[in-house]
Amino acid sequence: MTALSKSESEHRRHAVGAEEDVGALRRAVARMAAGQRGLRAGVAELVATELGTNLVRHAHPGGYVLARRAGDGIELISVDHGPGLSTAALTTSVNVPPPSGGCGLNAGLDVVRRNATEFDWYSTRLGTVVYARLGTGGTGTGTGTSTSTNSRWRFGGVNIPLGGDGESGDAWAVAPSPRLAALVVDGLGHGPAAALAARAAITAFEQTPVTDLDRLIRHSHEAMHGTRGGVLGACLIDPERSGLTFAAVGNITGRVLTGGRRVHLLDRPGTLGTHLPVPTTRLQHCPWEAGATLILVSDGIRSSWHLDGHPRLLEHHPAVIAAVLHRDHGRPTDDATVLVVRDNIGVA
Repeated sequence: MTALSKSESEHRRHAVGAEEDVGALRRAVARMAAGQRGLRAGVAELVATELGTNLVRHAHPGGYVLARRAGDGIELISVDHGPGLSTAALTTSVNVPPPSGGCGLNAGLDVVRRNATEFDWYSTRLGTVVYARLGTGGTGTGTGTSTSTNSRWRFGGVNIPLGGDGESGDAWAVAPSPRLAALVVDGLGHGPAAALAARAAITAFEQTPVTDLDRLIRHSHEAMHGTRGGVLGACLIDPERSGLTFAAVGNITGRVLTGGRRVHLLDRPGTLGTHLPVPTTRLQHCPWEAGATLILVSDGIRSSWHLDGHPRLLEHHPAVIAAVLHRDHGRPTDDATVLVVRDNIGVA
């Protein structure tokens, strides 16, 4: 089984509110892009500059760009409280490419779109999110993007450390296959010690095929011994049996969304990695339908999160969905993670 590495799941948050912030963003992205084999020289800096410039010129009062390494390239997500886009775009909230040869925000987005392997944007009166994946495309190894345009699974997320920089105590991982496994882990506290605990759980996830959530939680508990411990939530989706199984120890929660129905995935008190016996695992089962969406969150996202006011958001790239939820419901006092997995079967 292969999964997303701990270092790849973390975003860096770059605030952009003035012209000098655009230069700082460009330099930071250039450092991140260095050595990424899927990038053409200067492309990451160009895209970062366009995204940052759009925030300065069209978002009030500015916004931020999330950046992380992804496979052989990088991922950039521009986020603001807008509005930024045209009245028509704000009204319809549809995912259509901006016209070529335009000016202002649309021209900037066209530059981003033409240089991106994956591109999406979503806008309402609450703000705008622009997603760009640069590189040669998804690899099917948990890079946070779809494995191909015809893949069954598409997934993405945001993982933002407290303060927007440094090591996150959160992590997420996905192992796509006909039977998909997904995990979100939150090391206790913040900083390097919390990150070490999360990394131990991710390593356990990577090393053993996930066919049994009880076994995964036991292995994670053992792997996290010697660290400060943490909490964890994991899912197994079996599309052949049209079912999802969820297990959590500690405050990792989620929802399964399909059509007009939503199922809440509930946590169970406990901590992994301590000297206490591994907590008893309680498995939660729910139906899984073609076209369904799974969302898992750490406690850096307020428990009252919702998608109200975001028409057709679930039609967009999972990383866009995650960025919108984090923007509107993230706690500024904690690491925060949102993981989104969508079943592409039945999706137009």
